[in-house]
Amino acid sequence: MPITSEHEPWSFSHALYITNTYQSDKNATEELLIDVENTRYDFQLTYTHELWHFNLNASLISNQGGFLDQTIEGWHDFFGLPQGGREQAENNQIHLLYQQDGQDIINSTQSEQGLGDIQLAMGYQINKASQLWFAVEIPASNSSEFISNDATDFAAWYSAHSISKSSLSTYGSIGIVFPANSGLLKNRLNDHYLFGQFGLNYIFNPAYHFILQTDFHSEIEKYSQLDAFEPSLQVQFGLRLPTLFESHQLELFFSEDIFPGLAPDITFGLRIPTSLN
Repeated sequence: MPITSEHEPWSFSHALYITNTYQSDKNATEELLIDVENTRYDFQLTYTHELWHFNLNASLISNQGGFLDQTIEGWHDFFGLPQGGREQAENNQIHLLYQQDGQDIINSTQSEQGLGDIQLAMGYQINKASQLWFAVEIPASNSSEFISNDATDFAAWYSAHSISKSSLSTYGSIGIVFPANSGLLKNRLNDHYLFGQFGLNYIFNPAYHFILQTDFHSEIEKYSQLDAFEPSLQVQFGLRLPTLFESHQLELFFSEDIFPGLAPDITFGLRIPTSLN
């Protein structure tokens, strides 16, 4: 979600996400394997003028075998979480596979990196607590279909937060995406899908805020009967340090899939939002 500042016209953020995924699913006609570690750096710039917000988000993306597989297996064992077949696979390998009726739709064991799609968004401030956003995502390169789908996607969403003087506040959004009919899953994607999030922000003291957030999206692939393509639900746990640096905040978080096999296993992230004086 684009950042905005209530006090400064310009704001930006740096964010780093490391997502480790192992998903394996199979039925009589389909087989899916996602074994990959994705690293993503996002740079986001927002300009606010009166009731309007203008946002740019650019990403550098890397898909690798990674180094976190054994650590995550230990994490799941320690908390009694299901491994989802992860313990039976070789650690730190990359394999992206999707077959239907014995035919490869996706089959890659290659590491790749590059500039991801660029998102341009425009938001309107409805009132102090809510905004309406429209966005377009345009391809920045055609080096890999795993990095960019070489097409234009559209999205719209409504976001809101509670205005409260207490230590607990809420925020959320709900929206719709219209993906392009191209790329690796051409003619296989739904014409649109829904997404949303809901979060709680608890102010322990001015220096420490704790965040609990859920993220959802509806079914994206329209021809598959695999459980892995069903609607996804994840939970995020975060810590915000709003006064760590002058004009800077620091957000640390990790996410877990609520229903194993329907979302990436775990994501670690850090984000540094900044206001420009």
